[in-house]
Amino acid sequence: MTLSARGGDGHGSGTRSKISDERREQQISALYELWRTLPQTESSRLFQMVAERATASMEAHTCTLLLRERGTDTLRVVASVGLPADVAGSFTMLVGEKIAGRVAASGQGILVNKDPREHPVLQRGDTPDITPRLDIESALCAPLIAMDGGIVGVLCLSRHTPAPPFTDGDLRMFSLFAAQAGAVITHTRIVDDLTAAGAETVKMEREIERTAGLAALGQLAASVAHELRNPLSSIKGAAQFLLAEFADEDAPVSPEQITVLRDFLDIVVDEVDGLGALTTDLLEFARPTPPERQRRDLREIVRHEIDFLTQELTRLGVTRIETMIALTQAAWVEADGAQIGNALRNLLLNAAQAMTTSSGVSGNNVITVTLQRSVENGQPVYLLVVDDNGPGVPAPLLPHLFEPFFTTKARGTGLGLAQVKRTIVAHGGDVRAENIRTGGARFCLWFPSVADVPRDPRPVLIADGAAYNGVPIP
Repeated sequence: MTLSARGGDGHGSGTRSKISDERREQQISALYELWRTLPQTESSRLFQMVAERATASMEAHTCTLLLRERGTDTLRVVASVGLPADVAGSFTMLVGEKIAGRVAASGQGILVNKDPREHPVLQRGDTPDITPRLDIESALCAPLIAMDGGIVGVLCLSRHTPAPPFTDGDLRMFSLFAAQAGAVITHTRIVDDLTAAGAETVKMEREIERTAGLAALGQLAASVAHELRNPLSSIKGAAQFLLAEFADEDAPVSPEQITVLRDFLDIVVDEVDGLGALTTDLLEFARPTPPERQRRDLREIVRHEIDFLTQELTRLGVTRIETMIALTQAAWVEADGAQIGNALRNLLLNAAQAMTTSSGVSGNNVITVTLQRSVENGQPVYLLVVDDNGPGVPAPLLPHLFEPFFTTKARGTGLGLAQVKRTIVAHGGDVRAENIRTGGARFCLWFPSVADVPRDPRPVLIADGAAYNGVPIP
């Protein structure tokens, strides 16, 4: 609804009709340009474009665009034409105050010619804040309507004396322009809000990553401190004992003392070797080496690692290693053989330690290694599985096994399984851990397969001392 303090379009209706049509075309053109430029226009520039297009299409002298600040009743000038920059930049008013504030409160566009106090909308209540200005011949003021029907601001035009006054037809066109401009501004505000929210989300994600990094650093410090304390204590104790034992430089050295000296020096060497291994683990995890991929037969990698570790696994208490390779041709993968071998070695040693440290060395500690074809996410893969018949992993701990610095061992940095996962993922595969229903833990690794070479009719050779029964994993 629009209201006018003065009715009628006056004389010369034909001329006014022509002028009205021209202005309508200008309004439509201005609105089209606003919508066209919206996607690549910043908010401040868009506001100024609205003011400039309204001024030009309505042949006005000044224009003021006021927006309602979110969550308040304050209207602030965000763009203007014909006003001093210092005035426009500092001007505010409350909703319900002055002419623009009453338009924002009522949601009605108004046309004012000469004395604004004569307008019905502006006559409501006391009007000490509204005074006529002799330099203003005519003025239009219309609400900027959001897409949900709310009032987001006000757009005001004025013509200076002497100038032809605005008409009711001008008010109708201008109100339409303001309503459409309000929709454009609302859209831009939504985009700005989403952009700001996205930036805030990125900032929060970075902060979370930084916090997680600090937490990981704290875990690393605690793990390293724990791992260093015991060997350093052993080395210090050995050194103190030897210093006391051989404190008398003039005393002869007996064969028994030579034996003790050798034993304690062996302790020092073993602990230093352990510290060196710890340092290597930390450096490898902190600075991972990209895999040097070559076309490799996964069967050969498995057989090599089992042959290499058989003696060590036996020393740790493993009584039998069963190897089941359910393939009659090469299992070709693009892989770094050394890295894949290290990952398998880590799993085999973990399995041996899990069986022998929890229940002691028994006569039936068995590790089973299985290699077969499978499908993951609809893609053909090679599945490598390491099973043990130990106590398994407590269910609450399973999701955390591959986290850096997480360990269930009394001594250990918790980097072994994290390194295994990193290696397999770097090769395009993945790894998971689960408990076996009949007892023990299972680690499953899968790798993308590459095109097979011609079928090898010869039987697959199994590592010495290993058993093959062809039983598929459940």
